[in-house]
Amino acid sequence: MNALAAVLAVLASVLAGSAKGAEWQAAVKLNAGFAAMSGVTDRGTLGTGERIGIDIDGELKQRRTEDVAAGVGAAVGRRFGSWLLEAEYVWRYRTDWDATAPTPTIRAITNIFTNVRTSTLMLNAARTGPFGAHWFWEAGLGAGAVWNRMRSDYIERAVSGVRPERRFEGTHIKSSFAWNLFAGTSRAVGQRWRLGLRYRYIDLGKLRVGPFEARPAQVSADHSAHELQLVLTFD
Repeated sequence: MNALAAVLAVLASVLAGSAKGAEWQAAVKLNAGFAAMSGVTDRGTLGTGERIGIDIDGELKQRRTEDVAAGVGAAVGRRFGSWLLEAEYVWRYRTDWDATAPTPTIRAITNIFTNVRTSTLMLNAARTGPFGAHWFWEAGLGAGAVWNRMRSDYIERAVSGVRPERRFEGTHIKSSFAWNLFAGTSRAVGQRWRLGLRYRYIDLGKLRVGPFEARPAQVSADHSAHELQLVLTFD
């Protein structure tokens, strides 16, 4: 993260610096899309790994899960001819990440249910240009930092006549490097306003939850999203 901080500082200085002909702009953004949690693993911390009947104790049933992702954001940027450099912040609300494993050694099913709230601070660079009288295109990339805030419930399901349900809660925050690729179009809707639609793929770093009280399990995954952004820009 130290190298990332240095890169962000350099790009921020470019954004804030003076340049002949550079124009400022500001934007508000609405995000919607699908988030993916892939490569899910517990690295042997959940269950014994012993085969009991048709099950392997602690073996996760899902190695990849998906859920909707939605958020709001804002950006400030400068145009240098046909290039745009922008600093962007987006907050995403509650992506659900659920993991399930049979644990026959305790005669129960174990669930780890996690709510993920994600914030990103990105510096994006894009090439832009007109097509038609009122339309513009853009394509670019960016890098920055992501903060994943996770609230988890670790649940060992009840077995009738044998044991009650056991539940442990945990809260975890993990920061990571993030990057994105994007492309979009926009249309002028007045003297200084533009309304645009942007598609992007964004890598949202790593998720990791655990250990929990009295339970050593740790589950991790790669976090990414395919998003559409509705962008209203003033320049």
